[in-house]
Amino acid sequence: MVHLRQIELADVITKLPDIQQLHVGNHFRGRKDDLFLCALGFEDRCLEDRCLYVPEAIAEAGGYECSEVCYFEYSTNRNDNDINRTRLVTSLGAFSNSLRSVPCDATDFPSVLRDTIARICTEKPLPSVAFDVSVCSARLLLLVLKVLFEFDVSLCITYGEAAIYHPTREEYDSNRKDWTTEEWFGTSRGVGTVIPSPEHPGNRLDRLQDAVVVFPTFKSERAKAVISDVDPSLAMTPGDRVIWIVGEPHLPENHWRIEAIKEINKIQPSAPLYVVSTFDYKRTIETLELIYQPRDCRYHVTIAPLGSKMQSLGIALFWYMRQDVSIIFATPKEYNALQYSEDCRGHWLIQFGELAKIRNFLDSVGQIQVV
Repeated sequence: MVHLRQIELADVITKLPDIQQLHVGNHFRGRKDDLFLCALGFEDRCLEDRCLYVPEAIAEAGGYECSEVCYFEYSTNRNDNDINRTRLVTSLGAFSNSLRSVPCDATDFPSVLRDTIARICTEKPLPSVAFDVSVCSARLLLLVLKVLFEFDVSLCITYGEAAIYHPTREEYDSNRKDWTTEEWFGTSRGVGTVIPSPEHPGNRLDRLQDAVVVFPTFKSERAKAVISDVDPSLAMTPGDRVIWIVGEPHLPENHWRIEAIKEINKIQPSAPLYVVSTFDYKRTIETLELIYQPRDCRYHVTIAPLGSKMQSLGIALFWYMRQDVSIIFATPKEYNALQYSEDCRGHWLIQFGELAKIRNFLDSVGQIQVV
């Protein structure tokens, strides 16, 4: 007997690659890529105070070549970022003769990157791209992945996981009142801009009520700014239209941060809330789909990606499936380079391979299958 069934995300999620430990020498030695992407940032991803982990470790391992490199530069914290420039450029120059700096906060950044990817795709079928997200902001990561998923490339993502995230428990407990006030510098200060992503516009044609999914941080200003920008009434009466996704840290000793983020953002017990791994990007996709399904055609859903890098990766893949959803960015006026993250605990790899195959998996969600 023939049966019809709809393909669900659960049927597809296991086909997406897992994050695995990266052994730089084993993976990169003897490899040749067409493009290497990374960012110049202030986050200290050093191993025993010795190196900017992924680029410098690749250079030290040797045997890797890349036709060209683009490293992205932020408009914020320029002096803090510039401290790492020489070491980063030296490392990148060890495996590529073609280095280019690209301002990633410029309005034409997506089109500049798009032109670069389009060019290498005309020069070679299925070019290989390595993307180190270790010091990428959520905004940068989402924009780069949006562009990459438009092309037939083979992609691997590398990530240097921080060993220390600020505030530490001692820092938070000793200044708890300060962390819950907007005046306190903490990990960042103020709100620079709130920008609906032009690359993730969503669909607002139906004049539906708004619902906002917020990935909060240890500073509440940006979450508040996003909620008010989407719908000012939500700041006073959020009801069930503001949904919180609080990160569950990778390390058990950091799980205290869950309650701290709830306290800082004044998340009420009655508010819709999900606790989702900061490290497993697939859990983010599954949770967003769980939130989206009952609200589809009833609300216009907007995502505020203020969470971890792996959560941002999950948001990027979820948005590819659900492009009626909007994404909105909120950048701080300034990051606190001394109170962000330090050192490198682990080095990770996600081998996506041919993005055409990944797109096919995601495109199949919702299709009818003959069984």
